[in-house]
Amino acid sequence: MIVPITISGGGLIGNYISRRLRRSGIESIIIEKNKPPQNKLDSIRTITLNPKSIELLEKEGINIASSSIQKIIASDGNSSGKIVFSSSDIGYSELSSVVMFDDLNKALQEGNLNNTLFETQINSIKYIHEDKLTSIELSSGSKIISEVLVACDGKNSNVAKLYNFENKAHSYNQTAATFLVQADSDITHAHQIFSEIGIFALMPAPKENIFTVVWSINNLHIENLDIKDFVIDNLKYFEDKLGHKMILSSKILNFELSNHYFKNYIKDSVVLMADSAHSIHPLAGQGVNLGFEDADIFCEKIEDAYSLGLKLNEPTFLKQYSIEREALNYLMLKSMDLFLDFFNLKNLYLRLIRGMGLNMVNKSKFLKTFFIKRASGK
Repeated sequence: MIVPITISGGGLIGNYISRRLRRSGIESIIIEKNKPPQNKLDSIRTITLNPKSIELLEKEGINIASSSIQKIIASDGNSSGKIVFSSSDIGYSELSSVVMFDDLNKALQEGNLNNTLFETQINSIKYIHEDKLTSIELSSGSKIISEVLVACDGKNSNVAKLYNFENKAHSYNQTAATFLVQADSDITHAHQIFSEIGIFALMPAPKENIFTVVWSINNLHIENLDIKDFVIDNLKYFEDKLGHKMILSSKILNFELSNHYFKNYIKDSVVLMADSAHSIHPLAGQGVNLGFEDADIFCEKIEDAYSLGLKLNEPTFLKQYSIEREALNYLMLKSMDLFLDFFNLKNLYLRLIRGMGLNMVNKSKFLKTFFIKRASGK
């Protein structure tokens, strides 16, 4: 089988790339190890989309239920320090939108059911130098010849391992607990609280009076304790901070937190994308948005090559994608790590300075505008 673009991974980013390139006249095939999507009645996981990601999805005709965030209050649980980010500071209608992950995943997959090979994996990858093509052998025994192979298959990318990309990873020694809660009264803004018992983020979900929580917890706190018991025992701390009673309204999902990055996103005609290329701490909710930014620039370069009648794996265009995204993604990763270190200070006097620093930043329209615009993806 000969296909211009092969995409490993039928998640959000892989399906977005396939839909967009098809609109430009470029065909692709998606290799997905899981079964075809099924309706889920107990959807829990949410994701936060910035204005740029929303704009990209709207161009592909994606329009699903969402909740809008106009203001985010980031506060220090150990002091009075806080920063308030508001969309009105920069004239935007909103800072971000929260959607249910399963809703968005299903909407994107529906446009690609006919060009997705489900329950299939890539077994080997070989670059044919004389033809500048990539030969891909599948678990089914069949073979695909493509100009470009795009890895969108997650943090433990099978493609990156098979093609010997060099990965650098770091564990945060934290576990994220995510779940839905119902509030006793209306909570009008999103909140993020940095405390001794973790980083607690609360955002409105696209369901009436339901909010999504992402709580990053130091593993030392749950070393000999079930994380669900820890959540139930300590939720009152954040209820008191926010002044709202929160009733658990879903299962509690959890996953280990770590970051990783590849110094190079391209080798021959194999391209790493989104979580396959990099991952960061979820405290700013930027992981998926960085993935959509990767996909946007990659598609733009592929479309440029196609419009000029060049091969889709023209090195000049692929290198442009690599140069543009590697530096920005690495900067975001290091910025998040610096932010984490800042809030992990143990010294009492340094904490006092931290609280004062937050309030100083809160008074600076320039700094707040800079942070908001960078996070917006615009």
